[in-house]
Amino acid sequence: MTSHVDAETLALSAEGLLQDNEENAVQQHVADCATCAAQQSELADVPQVLAEVSAPPLPDSVSERLDDALRAEADNRSPYGDTGDAGAGGGTAASGGAGSEPPGDVVPMRRRFGSSHRWINYLAVAAAAVVVVGGGSAIVRNVVLGPEFGGQFSDTGGAAGSTAHDTARDYQPLVVESGTVYTAARLDDQAATVLDESDPTAADSPGGSESAPEGAAGGAPGDRSDAPPDVSSCVESAADSSGDRPLLIDLAEYSSDGAEGTAWVMYYGSRPGGRAQDTYDVVVFAPECGSEGTAAHEDAVLERTTVKAP
Repeated sequence: MTSHVDAETLALSAEGLLQDNEENAVQQHVADCATCAAQQSELADVPQVLAEVSAPPLPDSVSERLDDALRAEADNRSPYGDTGDAGAGGGTAASGGAGSEPPGDVVPMRRRFGSSHRWINYLAVAAAAVVVVGGGSAIVRNVVLGPEFGGQFSDTGGAAGSTAHDTARDYQPLVVESGTVYTAARLDDQAATVLDESDPTAADSPGGSESAPEGAAGGAPGDRSDAPPDVSSCVESAADSSGDRPLLIDLAEYSSDGAEGTAWVMYYGSRPGGRAQDTYDVVVFAPECGSEGTAAHEDAVLERTTVKAP
């Protein structure tokens, strides 16, 4: 039965990583095999696709380790995979004994070391590393350098605080859209109304009320979920200085001098955790909070107050 050159070998061929004798064997097979020829053509397009992606350069240390690992594997490869031990199974493939496979156009490329999936993974990491260098650099470090090395560093290159990471990962505030148009003059009353409707410490928070004060509207029910990415950036920017994260986030609007605009109103509890609170610090942030170019999250604070818990 005719076999085909495996995808790993074709991928290495497309990257020019095979030894000359193996490359010749692959090309001889591909010349007579439409299936392998089509797959090789598709794999050959990958470098061009990656070249068209705008991305920062791969860190030299990671690039060198990838190159060394790929070269080492290429040096260990054999054109015909396992040859067997002399005297075992009636002889080797070269001697034509029992268990040998007939030469010809078929090129069985079985790995001498481990599964072929291992090197498909290496190539995938190499490709992904070109595209994902910023936030994904920790993933590249862990896969290529090993968890012992990669796990010692955060995405910014410093020591990773597992406790802080776990806290950020588990953090899920109550996110609501109350429809409130907050103002400086009515901030205390409006915040109290929102808390009455959506108490973040209650087991089940209602989503609105039949009557609301001027400037407030009954919104959709609150949902304990991850905040939108831009809001999360604001939360983390504020947490950098205080370490606190809001229990409730209202995606609303703020009116000042007759102009209305989007605002994120965050309610910080006076007591840690999800316990019943005494008071809430209410901070109204402009959408610029957490954005690049903003000197500090304080620059995006529109208004703040403290109200009693419901």
